[in-house]
Amino acid sequence: MVEASHAHVEPTLRAIRACTAMMYRLDIAQWDDEYPSGGVIATAVENRSLFLFVRDGTVVVGAGLDTVQPLEYQLCDWRYGASALVVHHLFVHPEYWRMGYASRYMEFAEQHAATMHVNAIRLDAYAGNPAALSLYRSRGYREAGEVMFPRRSCPFICFEKNLD
Repeated sequence: MVEASHAHVEPTLRAIRACTAMMYRLDIAQWDDEYPSGGVIATAVENRSLFLFVRDGTVVVGAGLDTVQPLEYQLCDWRYGASALVVHHLFVHPEYWRMGYASRYMEFAEQHAATMHVNAIRLDAYAGNPAALSLYRSRGYREAGEVMFPRRSCPFICFEKNLD
């Protein structure tokens, strides 16, 4: 895994666009042209919170990892962590789906959280994305509630995992 640089912004956006297009083909309207945007990715690079796995010049998997929680998270029943690492916009390039990259990325995120001395991980997953929901459930994440984000027809399920 590498911390993303400005040189990774365009390759990351290509991977996200490919992922978004494939999800739409599968009737998963999780993302659109507004999120995750180039500005979101550039800000994550500036904040040193975007981590990627790159293979042969292609961004395979990545996500933002920081402690910033969306305001909507206030509605959830969080049980763990006075401090938490938040996983934002986890994506896998569709050419690498079903190869274990998302699970390996979450292993990295959990290890990264330990180095940050936080005691929980929090994230949300689109209720219309069964693969994402399965990933988090299989890794021992508990559901903490549902939130709605603009321009989405399904809610997002919020998950957390205790790291203590």
